[in-house]
Amino acid sequence: MVPTEHWLAFVWQEQRIARELETAQGAPLRVIYRGVWTHRHGPDFADASLDLAGTLLSGDVELHVRSSDWYAHRHHEDPAYDRVVLHVVWHDDLGQPVSRRDGRPIPTVELARFVDRSLDPTVLPLGRPLGALGFAHCAPELAASEPHTLHALFEDAGDHRLRHKVAQVQSLLGAAPPGQVLYWLFADALGYHRNREGMRMVAEHLPSEYLEATVLLAEPTDRFPLAAALLLGVAGFLPVLPQERNLAPLDRGSWHRIEALWSDIGRGFPTPRIRWRTAGARPANHPLRRLLSLATLVAASPQGLLTTLVQRVTADRPRSALTEWLRSPPLPLGRDRTHDVLVNVVVPFALAYGESIGEETLVEAASHLWRTLPAGRGNAITRATLEQVCGPTGLALRSARAEQGLLHLYRTGCQPRRCYECPVAHLVLARPSVPELTGHRPTAPHASSPPGDGDDPHRSR
Repeated sequence: MVPTEHWLAFVWQEQRIARELETAQGAPLRVIYRGVWTHRHGPDFADASLDLAGTLLSGDVELHVRSSDWYAHRHHEDPAYDRVVLHVVWHDDLGQPVSRRDGRPIPTVELARFVDRSLDPTVLPLGRPLGALGFAHCAPELAASEPHTLHALFEDAGDHRLRHKVAQVQSLLGAAPPGQVLYWLFADALGYHRNREGMRMVAEHLPSEYLEATVLLAEPTDRFPLAAALLLGVAGFLPVLPQERNLAPLDRGSWHRIEALWSDIGRGFPTPRIRWRTAGARPANHPLRRLLSLATLVAASPQGLLTTLVQRVTADRPRSALTEWLRSPPLPLGRDRTHDVLVNVVVPFALAYGESIGEETLVEAASHLWRTLPAGRGNAITRATLEQVCGPTGLALRSARAEQGLLHLYRTGCQPRRCYECPVAHLVLARPSVPELTGHRPTAPHASSPPGDGDDPHRSR
């Protein structure tokens, strides 16, 4: 019976392999780390480490039932698959490696030859949830006995992440006017990870100085359609395709006004060639919708983005004032995106800008906002990292600081597998009452730790 890709994902995550792996071309393969399941956002497993005949490979792993599915799904044309270093299939119906966009062949492993024969392809070999970082949890006993200690550790890690972001903004402020930096940060945040490059190109070809000067001189009723015309026009979305009109709750008259304005002002306007990534994007994440939200924000800032942000951060109730601004009509940001913008744009920019101009009031207000922001709903990385640390015990995050701390721990510890540098490991090993963890389990009978690594308690993360 032919299994599903979902079944293959569980087998690969749990490494239910019966004997030493080798590629379809006969090269020995050792799995050092099998990667992390990506919830099918791009390649199936990200950031794997593999030993292919003595050569270390670091990158992504893609799973398919048949090797020809690589071409059927057009992965050879998709930049999201440029980091794939291993193609794991159930049946190799091509008999030769597939290739990436750059023409590089990808080694193939035909999993049917190596999988544990006791497994039933109709039953999922459940272990940890798909997306789990390792095989054993890091500190479940500590999460049960001292949740406040772990939460404080997460918040401290969040402060480290914030300081890094502030330093990045300060670097930008040294090269561009503060209004342009803030505008770029908003565009970057609204581009999400899939369309950041496209949003950056829009922000470069349509500078904030020109955009705000044009929009704020217009009548209030014309500010949003004018901002939308400029942003969508430069982005290449005008005239709007019929199927794209449904991405935003605008009536026919509004679309006609936006297109007419661009027809008037867009002649000779430099427009870059942008490759937007829209396949599989939810309507709320489509770049056209995000650009309309940016247009809304510009139109809702009668004194410009920079002045409006400073005024809202230093208001009596800054979180309410900022949320009201970010959720202005007609295309308000959603709740989750509002939270992300507060954490990743407003706070680091306000701190960096306040420090650069010596404005203590702004710095103090931004610091207070950071300390009082509640946790959001998180994402796949924060949930996986929290599950990895706490296990079934669980721990309720109370602050954005703690939430950001989990991202910091993942980026600096879990993802590069620098586990002995992780403060969670230090905390666990410093408590004699808590048994030393044995989080590392070889991913297969032949997959032992590289020489010199020692008994790493979190290696498998």
